[in-house]
Amino acid sequence: MSETPEEIAARIQHTEVGPTADQDRIEELCDECVEYGFDGAMVQACWVPLAADRLAGTDVTVCSAVGFPMGGDRPLSKAGAIRDVIAAGAEEVDVMPNIGFVKSGRDDEVRREMNLLVEASGDTTIKAMLELGALTDEEAERIVDMAVDAGFDYVKNSSGWGEGGKATVERIEFLRERVPEDVRVKASGGIKTLEGANELVDAGAVLLGASSGVAIVTGGTGDGEY
Repeated sequence: MSETPEEIAARIQHTEVGPTADQDRIEELCDECVEYGFDGAMVQACWVPLAADRLAGTDVTVCSAVGFPMGGDRPLSKAGAIRDVIAAGAEEVDVMPNIGFVKSGRDDEVRREMNLLVEASGDTTIKAMLELGALTDEEAERIVDMAVDAGFDYVKNSSGWGEGGKATVERIEFLRERVPEDVRVKASGGIKTLEGANELVDAGAVLLGASSGVAIVTGGTGDGEY
């Protein structure tokens, strides 16, 4: 069942995580979130204080990412970054586990890291970016199960950057079927139209990460990178 542009907007975490995004663009992003009724503003950690200040008193959630876009930072570095970005005003944090360790079968280390990251988030919503496009089916099953066991609030098909690939109906259905009902699913990567957004919601996504949010809800086709 198709949702209206307004309903889809309430699911979109409007994203600008490019390395060259400047202050003017971040302020514009925040203003677009308010204007179009987006769920959240997803920005790099350095812009969280600005976004938190600009969005104070609104219903827009301030979001950021840790371990992005590579996932190879040391666990204590990621945990410290999670605490730091929350202290700066982030209300939700997306974090990438060590994908290379998953592919190497170093699951005990991945589990320890995931547990540490969830602990560091405290009561703040935390999402696991799982880069499914870079994983075999067996690796994907393992990493999803580890994320659930660690207590992540959301699983996410991809960071939207790098090897994780685009959000597809098949990947979102896989996540929705693999995780229990109390774990939610976020779709990210290559979402550019209202039709595509609705397909992912129908597949089980609760949130949508997209840099083409404005185009999606105004009837266009987005050209955003994420």
